[in-house]
Amino acid sequence: MGQTKNFFKDKKPWSIVKDRVLDYYLKPYTSKVLRTGKPVIICDCFAGKGKFDDGEIGSPLLIAEHIKSHLLKQPDADNKIQGVFIEKKYHDELNSNLSGYANVIVYPGSYEDNLKNILAFNANNNLFLYVDPYGIKSLDLSAFSQIKSRKFYSVEMLLNFNSAGFLREGCRLLKYKDAFTDEDLTDYEVDDDANTKEKMDSIAGGSYWKDILSAYYKSQIDIYSAEEQFFSEYSKRVNHLFRYTVNIPIKIKSTHLPKYRLIFGSDHEDGLILMADNMNKKWNEIVANQRGGQGALFDYEFPNLAILKSFDLHKDIMSFITSDSSGVLLKSLIVHLIQRYGISFPEKHYIDTIIDMEARGLLRIDRYPSVTKTGKPARSMNYDDYRITVRLK
Repeated sequence: MGQTKNFFKDKKPWSIVKDRVLDYYLKPYTSKVLRTGKPVIICDCFAGKGKFDDGEIGSPLLIAEHIKSHLLKQPDADNKIQGVFIEKKYHDELNSNLSGYANVIVYPGSYEDNLKNILAFNANNNLFLYVDPYGIKSLDLSAFSQIKSRKFYSVEMLLNFNSAGFLREGCRLLKYKDAFTDEDLTDYEVDDDANTKEKMDSIAGGSYWKDILSAYYKSQIDIYSAEEQFFSEYSKRVNHLFRYTVNIPIKIKSTHLPKYRLIFGSDHEDGLILMADNMNKKWNEIVANQRGGQGALFDYEFPNLAILKSFDLHKDIMSFITSDSSGVLLKSLIVHLIQRYGISFPEKHYIDTIIDMEARGLLRIDRYPSVTKTGKPARSMNYDDYRITVRLK
């Protein structure tokens, strides 16, 4: 794999996409968590310089701008929101690029070295982790377990995982010569430190990756199946840390391996729904703009799992409701669908589909209270105002 020395020469299209994902989510996230009355810390665990040599800004400046915006609108939020940036190699340049921004601090050193500082944050904080490493070697799952065990008021994480890069590195360590021949599968940068099989186990949360690559090397499965199987197993480990997760595969084309996968984790249903709904809307904007020739990033097709994996939304809704004869809460049903379909649909699509299925006599929607304040039959699908249950007709 490559070196980090040219990483900040210019901002690659896929780097622009992942920063947009972060940027789009931070505004509604910070607005929502600040309403808890608890402070929020946004921690960029692999911050980099903050700015690329071609002038494009990186995640630290995006975060700093969000903090600045909140401070301008809410001067009393001065002690309620802070940006923490961890950077080993470019901390001096990062400090310079962040000059003039309030409520930001740079921790020199590696993520591993600064884990103790993260664990020392007051547990009364809401913590958002942006984990975008140069490669894979720093993604020890036990570090995330330690952070979760700290029991912050809330923890959410947006993690960039280079699954194809992991498999390529695994093939190298297992001495599967020439197992990867397409140089375009992954070109994400890594540090100079060599990985070991033991280190790969700690990254993956187990040794299962060896069996997957053995099957791939023996031509029992292709590389696409290998990546899907690996990421499925890895996701199970992440699901042990967070109650709700969703991943966004970043591909140049739908037939390619992901350049990387963005994994979002939260313990709160609202966080999952907010991320998936916001990302669906913004992603559609990206696709529409590129098709219209407005600043196209690359030939990217929307990650619609209903199409890519032949999922059936109506069948999945019926199956989930059938599993509980007493019906399911609307919010729980939407969360279930998001975890299956990722960012394929906005929340409104799920709600409209459920309403249509009721109109066709397939479902029944019950609301409590059943009438509005004016005594009219309730028709709202707002699960924050009503207890809404969906059951079989």
